[in-house]
Amino acid sequence: MTDGFYPKAARYFARIDPDRPIFQGDIFAGAFGAFWRHPAAVQAALSGTPLPADPEYPSLTDLESNVLVKGAGYGMLLPQPCEYSEDEKGSTHPFRIVAPIFPLDRNAGVDHARVRAGEVGHTVWIPTWRASGPQDYFADLRLTTSIDAAFLRRTTRVAALSRPGWLALADRLSRYFTGCAIDATAFAMQQGGLHPDS
Repeated sequence: MTDGFYPKAARYFARIDPDRPIFQGDIFAGAFGAFWRHPAAVQAALSGTPLPADPEYPSLTDLESNVLVKGAGYGMLLPQPCEYSEDEKGSTHPFRIVAPIFPLDRNAGVDHARVRAGEVGHTVWIPTWRASGPQDYFADLRLTTSIDAAFLRRTTRVAALSRPGWLALADRLSRYFTGCAIDATAFAMQQGGLHPDS
């Protein structure tokens, strides 16, 4: 069933039904991560000088001019499903938390085999969902970002996790954010009734 930490690539994704609600682990085109650089860090990098020990709090204008958009144009939805359920909380607030997705190539800065084996804790391995591309991807949990719900629509969803893929994601999120692994069997039994797709 598994290929190291994750399910085999052939079992990683589920078929997307256009009527299926948006769910944890779904991948969307047009989603991204963002990283706000502190203006003092930018200035230090440009000038080749050390960052001041206690940099001043920047103005909002300075912050807005130092936003870096990250990712390959895809993002993975992360939170527990009730946070964005279309008939519950998701209908009343515009925030969605995503991790940007990057190609797992020689420029990735992480080792492909180690990511696929689940040995790089801030990453989620994602096999390609595109028929034309052999390239694997990874979601970077260090760049988790809140974006507007308008970016994530059923029509922009390009992939959805299978149950084994979703359980691997839940375990990865637990390990990354709490340092604790989950008991996948107990978790699956406990969560089984929370959402039709779980």
